[in-house]
Amino acid sequence: MATEQLQQMGQQKRSAAEAVESLLEQVRAIVFDVEGTTTPITFLKDILIPENIEDHLKDTFEEPETIKDLATLREMAQKEKDDGEEGAETIPDAAEGQEAVKKAVAACVQRWVDCKADCAEFRQFRNHVLRHGFECDRFKADVFDDVPPMLRMLSEEGFNLYVYSSGTGEIEKMLFANTPEGDITDVFANFFDEAAMGSKTEKDSYLKIASEIKIDPKNILYLTDTPEEADAAFKAGWRSALVIRPGNADLTDEHLQNYACIEQLDELYGDEDEEEIKRLHGDDNGEADDDDEEDENDDEVDEDEDGEEDDGEGEGEDA
Repeated sequence: MATEQLQQMGQQKRSAAEAVESLLEQVRAIVFDVEGTTTPITFLKDILIPENIEDHLKDTFEEPETIKDLATLREMAQKEKDDGEEGAETIPDAAEGQEAVKKAVAACVQRWVDCKADCAEFRQFRNHVLRHGFECDRFKADVFDDVPPMLRMLSEEGFNLYVYSSGTGEIEKMLFANTPEGDITDVFANFFDEAAMGSKTEKDSYLKIASEIKIDPKNILYLTDTPEEADAAFKAGWRSALVIRPGNADLTDEHLQNYACIEQLDELYGDEDEEEIKRLHGDDNGEADDDDEEDENDDEVDEDEDGEEDDGEGEGEDA
C-alpha cells in the first residue's frame, strides 16, 4: 500500500475518532463479513493450493459428491476451451487415471480461484474441499489474532453476533469451529450466506437479515472490508464500518472520508474500555499496580520528610 494512502488512513482514523468511539452506541447486533474482516483475504487462495486439491481428490475420488463435482468442473473447463480462453485446460475422464485428473483439476482451480469466485459451481467444489480439510484436520482456519478474544468479549457484553458470508453457512461454522483458539461458534447467534439472503451488495439482503433477526436496522452494525457491501448495508438503514486488514484492496479517498475505519476490533470501543481491553490482551501484567504502589510510597516518604522539616522549624522558633 502506498505511503500516501497509509497517511490518509491515519488522518481518517484521527478525524473519525468520535465516530469510532460511538460505533457501539445503541447497537444490539453486529454482523461480520469473513474474508478480509475476520480472516485474511488470502485465506482461500492459501487453502486451494494444488497439494490440498490433489489430497482432497485422492481421499474422495470415488465418492458420489466428488464424482458429481468433477463432472461439473469438467464441463466448465471444456466450455472455456471451446470459447478459446487463454490458458484454458480440459479435465480428462476418470478412465485416464486418477493422477491425470488430479493434476488437471488442480491447474484449473488455480485459474478459477479469482475469476470464478462468484461461480456457484466452483464455490460448491471449494466448499467441499474446505469441509473435508477441516474434518480430517488437514488445515486450521486462519483468523486474525484479535478476533477470538474480541468476539468473546462482545458476546459476553450482550451483543448479538452474526456472520454474513459469500460462502455457505455450513462452511463458516466449520471455519469458526476450527480456529487456532479452538471452537468459537458459540458466540454467534446465526450464520447467514448469499444463497439464503441474497447478494451482499444489495440493500434488500440486509433488510431480509434485519427482519430475520427481528432487530431494528438502525441498531445493527455491519463490519466488512468491501465498500460496496458497507454502502448496501447503510442504504438498508444499518450502521457500517470498513475494516482495514493486511492484504485488503486499497480504499479510495471517498471511502476513507465516508466511512468509519478500524484496523482492530477493539477500536469499536474507542477509549471507553481501554483498561479492560488491555487486560484482555494481557497488557496489564501488574506493572501498572506496582508503579502505583511505588508512587504511593514515594508520596509517603515525601510527606514524612516534609513533616520532619516542619518539626525542625518549629523547634528552632521555640528556642
